[in-house]
Amino acid sequence: MFERLAARSFEAMNRKDLPGVMRFWADDGVFEFPGHTPISGRIVGKPAIEAWFRRYFDRMASVRFTVRRAGIANPVGLTYSNTFYIEWDVDLTSVDGVTIHTSGVGAYTVRRGKLIAVKDYVFDPSVGEAIWGRAETPATGVPSGV
Repeated sequence: MFERLAARSFEAMNRKDLPGVMRFWADDGVFEFPGHTPISGRIVGKPAIEAWFRRYFDRMASVRFTVRRAGIANPVGLTYSNTFYIEWDVDLTSVDGVTIHTSGVGAYTVRRGKLIAVKDYVFDPSVGEAIWGRAETPATGVPSGV
């Protein structure tokens, strides 16, 4: 189950397919994105998460995630809720032509087939500042400028 969910979700990210990405989120989902950029912070609720991804996709000319490894927290508890860990690389090119490569690990908590919590750990979150700039305080709720 989680392999299909992960594959489909990252495929949707690579296509910049906003409806495809949002299909995997629960209404009460929480997304945490690291760093000190205008898009960093804790984003709560499906509408705010959708606004975050819209802003992210609008800024990117191309997105290419590559899944390196995946694991499951509780292989026996697949019926209701579980947490998965996915190590990934990403190559991004902004609409301004800025290209970055970074790696990270995400913790993805799923309940009844929907994401309820995602927390990304980017190995060097300062890399994102090349595209987004640096914010004095991270975002909470809906990112500004959405």
